[in-house]
Amino acid sequence: MNRRTAGLFLAVVLLLALGIVALWWSQRDRPAASGQVPASDTPELEAAEVVADLYFPGKGGRLFVEQRALHMAAALEERLTSLLETFLMGPEGDNLYPAFPPEVSLGGLTVTDEGIAFVDLTITGQNTHLPWGSKQEMLAVYGLVDTVLLNLPEIQGVILLRNGEQRATFGGHLDTTRLLLANEELVAERVP
Repeated sequence: MNRRTAGLFLAVVLLLALGIVALWWSQRDRPAASGQVPASDTPELEAAEVVADLYFPGKGGRLFVEQRALHMAAALEERLTSLLETFLMGPEGDNLYPAFPPEVSLGGLTVTDEGIAFVDLTITGQNTHLPWGSKQEMLAVYGLVDTVLLNLPEIQGVILLRNGEQRATFGGHLDTTRLLLANEELVAERVP
């Protein structure tokens, strides 16, 4: 592939990614269309208790599964919200570590018709840059991505946003300008 073709390919990919982000941004605060029945008047399925696999960093620089019983609604975005909020609270076990510090919370999310989850993590406080090493950043990001994708098969990939914007990296090392897919190679076979 020559430089011109590579440059053109990169420009098309970048424009596509920007289009997806712009579409998500324009849809996230849109009011319900007129004529729709308010959500409170529609029949809803009861929230079901499910056992979810949450992927947290542990000893040896690996991700470990912690199973957690969660009450999850039928709607995909509500299930994703419940899953991510529980994940961001950190593990219950002693041998695992929270993937993200307490200053990080779920700012918002949306899932496209194609199954792409846009997950916006909000960092509060004076320092919005996380002083991570490359391994810590990789375990945090893929702990979140694996938790989403390995529990919710309807979701095909994750676009990670930080404080409402897609950044080149989340903590300085890992490329987060692309669609993130599960990385099961980081997952250890059992909890330490």
